[in-house]
Formats: sequence, C-alpha cells, structure tokens
Amino acid sequence: MPPILIVILTLVFLIAFHELGHFLLAKKYGVKVEEFGIGIPPRAWGKKIGETIYSLNWIPLGGFVRLYGEDVRVDDERSFSSKPVYQRALIVFGGIAAFFLIAVVIFSTVAFTGVRGAITDDTGNEWRNPHVFINNIKEGSFAEKAGVERGDIIKEIDGKEVTKKKEVIDIFSEKKGEEVEVVMERLGEEVSFSLVPSKEEGVVGVELIRVAEKRFPLHKAPLIGLQMTGEMTYMVIDGFYTAISYTVTGRDLPDHMELGGPVAIVGMGAEELERGFPAYLQFVGIITISLAVLNALPIPALDGGRLVFLGIEKIKGGMIPQKVEYSLNAIFFILLLSLMIFITFKDLGF
Repeated sequence: MPPILIVILTLVFLIAFHELGHFLLAKKYGVKVEEFGIGIPPRAWGKKIGETIYSLNWIPLGGFVRLYGEDVRVDDERSFSSKPVYQRALIVFGGIAAFFLIAVVIFSTVAFTGVRGAITDDTGNEWRNPHVFINNIKEGSFAEKAGVERGDIIKEIDGKEVTKKKEVIDIFSEKKGEEVEVVMERLGEEVSFSLVPSKEEGVVGVELIRVAEKRFPLHKAPLIGLQMTGEMTYMVIDGFYTAISYTVTGRDLPDHMELGGPVAIVGMGAEELERGFPAYLQFVGIITISLAVLNALPIPALDGGRLVFLGIEKIKGGMIPQKVEYSLNAIFFILLLSLMIFITFKDLGF
C-alpha cells in the first residue's frame, strides 16, 4: 500500500476514534445519536443502522457526531440539551479524551517496540543504534548549499564511522577550509556529499542531535507511554503558544517551526513511514496529541469552546441564548475551515 494512503487512512482512524468518544458517552447517557460522520458534508455515502446514520463526506478535514437536541434545543429525555451540564460536558470531553487515550496506547507500543529519543554522548549502552541526526539547517549554510536535508543521518566522515556529536564537531573543526567526504542515510538510502566547511562557519548552521532507540519490557511500557504522552503534551502546548504569540505579534516563526495543514502532515507522515515503523508510530502519537490540544482550545466550534459555553451555563445558572451560541459556532467554523483551506493551498505551493 502506498505510504501516502497509509497516512490518510491513519488520520481517518484517528478522527473516527475521536468521534467514537463522543458517540459512546452520548449512548451511555441515553442521548440519541442521529449521525456519525467522517469528513465534512456534503455526504458521499451513508447508511442508517438502528437510529443512527453512518456517513462518509466529501471534505476530508474532520468528522462529527450529530446529536438529537444539540443544534436545536428539544425538551425530550433523549435530547442532548435536556441532560445535566456535567453529562453534556463529559460527552463533549469524550472526544478529547479519546485522542489522549489512543496517544497513550501508541506511545506504550513505541516504548515496547523501541522508543527513539535524543541522548547525550555519554549515555550508556542501554540505548541501541546511536546516530547523529541533522535536526535543522541554517539557510545559506555550507550544508544547505551542498544539498544536506533535515532528517539526514551522518554515518561516516572521511571513511570514519561517527556515532557521537563531538566526533562530528571535532572533525569539521579540524577540516575548516578543506573538502570532507560525508556519507549520510536518507530515508533508508545512502547519499554522499563533498562538504567544505568555511573557516568562518565550522559546523555553525547545522543543528545536530544524537538519537538512539531503547526498548522497555511489556509491564513497563504503559507507564512509559503515559509519561511520553505527558511530556509530548507539554511540548505541543508550548509549540502552540509560541506559534500563536509569534503570529499575533507579526513575527516570523522560529526556523524549527513551520505552519502546515493536512497536506503537509500527509507528506511528513509518508517520510516518517519510510524511516521505519517505530518512527512512524512516534509521528502518529505527536499528531494525535496535537489534534487533542487543538480540539481543546477555547474556541467556538471546537470542543474546548463548547466546554466554555457549558462552564458559563453552570456559573450563571442558565443556558446561553441558543441564537448566540449557534451564531458563534457557525462564524468560527467558517473561519477555521477557511484557515484550513488557506493552509492547504499554501502546502500545495499556490
């Protein structure tokens, strides 16, 4: 199966699992589920099973669970709007929780099959297959001009195998102004470069990270998976904060950050898949947490915004006027969809 198709199917699975979180909690509290949809309408296919329509829709940018009494409030015991605030909040939060649950499962699997992480030159032998990874390249540097790409793995320099950052730095520092033959691994294939570190740069312009793999026993893997999920959640939240603050203040994003949409995600996923299954699993885990954090933002039309509305309702002791809530959700849905379309066109090079 082509890597791109595997990535697309993975994203469809993540969206379906997210919507399943809403679906199961709605069923638990007796709310009628009118439709379980993948993608955004218009509908491409649908089949009614029991009281619920299961559908695939033409715009593959999300999914939804349509609940009875959610958009139009209905005084009925099976209506979403008739349920207590805490039950409605749990139904809404179910989608976010589903993302975090699948992230824990993914990272637990990664821990058991082989977690890939950054290590120091002094890290012990419990980490397997250590290598030096090109994490970032400064624009205009000698490495960029030679064709080196982010993600390349340095294997040999002038015939000498290197597995530590210090080894790479020392060789480049000694060879300033001289031609250096470098063998790298790129997506499983070896590529060779003739580099001439400038006397001014040395290794400046290339960010190096030493990376290795470590496997954990089955009984420890869930705890490690939970820990990795927490650490990655913090990193994703920090990344969102940085991106939003830079955008609001009109500054360019840092070199290591780039705004990307579904097309960019599919492209990066295909590359990670070619690096191997463990690398792809970690990528999927990061995407899953990113979707959870994005969905939890307190913005109308997202689950986080709906939780804010429920919080306001609980505090003031009454529902927000339906027209106000519906209008805010519709406006922000259009804005978010427009932003997604803009980013998609940007990813395609338009």
